[in-house]
Amino acid sequence: MGVKEELTEPWGIVTASLLGGLGAAVTAAVATPAVLALPVGVAIAGAVYGIKVGLGALARRPGVPAPRRDRAMAQLPQPSRGGAAWRWLRRAEAAVDTLHRQTESPADPTLRSQIGDIDDQAAGALTDLRRFAGQVTLIEQTMSGIDARRLQQEYGSIERGLAGVPAGPLREERERALRAVGDQLDVARRLAGARETLLARMQSAVLGLEGLVARLAELLALHAATSGGDLTATRVAELTSDLEGMRAGLAEAEQVSRSTLAGGQAPPISGG
Repeated sequence: MGVKEELTEPWGIVTASLLGGLGAAVTAAVATPAVLALPVGVAIAGAVYGIKVGLGALARRPGVPAPRRDRAMAQLPQPSRGGAAWRWLRRAEAAVDTLHRQTESPADPTLRSQIGDIDDQAAGALTDLRRFAGQVTLIEQTMSGIDARRLQQEYGSIERGLAGVPAGPLREERERALRAVGDQLDVARRLAGARETLLARMQSAVLGLEGLVARLAELLALHAATSGGDLTATRVAELTSDLEGMRAGLAEAEQVSRSTLAGGQAPPISGG
């Protein structure tokens, strides 16, 4: 929440008004003359409001919205510092920060209104990517508990041990053991595939956001050079459409992740 949002945040206004009124009432009761109550109350309200706005604006980095800690996000781990998901998320935050500053920069109110949706869509994409980073981290934590190399060795050993074993209880037990090991290997393969898919989608989304930064800079320069017009509106529509497509792709990839984590068969992901 920036300074503009803090200035219009209703609870700050209510708090300042209440404390200002309380200060005025106390002053009226103890001060002589009582006419001092009104300016004292106004001064208290102004001071409280100013402090609230200042602290609220400083409490978070400009341009990068605070992570939404909804129920789904609260159940996901934070990405490991230095890991692949962490690195892509840091780049996404930097790109969205720059996009936010770009959308706030034009002096032309019409242009600012046109590109405002780009800022909103980019912030939504960043929320999606934060959730992706948590899902990748959860998959990685699950994979760390599966020793795929040992399982592959066991599978090969049991499979070789089946050679020449006649039908009967011994063969049935070994076949049961083979299926159990095979099931674990299937889980490991599905998790690895889901991780790579999510990371690939994160990569494409982040590179797309970074590309939007360059394209929006070009649009702003073009608008300044040509005094806007239909060309600017067309470019804005293209950028907004690309962001919507990016978020649709992220949603599709997330369905694959959820299916895999739930133990289901992951549907194929389309390109884009």
